[in-house]
Amino acid sequence: MSDNEFMGKVIWFDPRRGIGFLEWEKEGVKQKDMFVHFSDINSEGFKTLYKDQKVSFNLGTNKNGDPKAINVIILKS
Repeated sequence: MSDNEFMGKVIWFDPRRGIGFLEWEKEGVKQKDMFVHFSDINSEGFKTLYKDQKVSFNLGTNKNGDPKAINVIILKS
């Protein structure tokens, strides 16, 4: 895992709106919930996430400079 790659868990995701939030830690410290947009999910077909699903992601920013999850990969259980 690189310095810019983090593990997280889906808190909630609304497939109709294509947005949600991830719970995550950095260096063992819980961080503010991370926003995720469906366009940043690396998967085929309909892109959605499910509550409690584990993911890896990188940190990015939206057009306003606010943090968001990018390169989101769904991890196998």
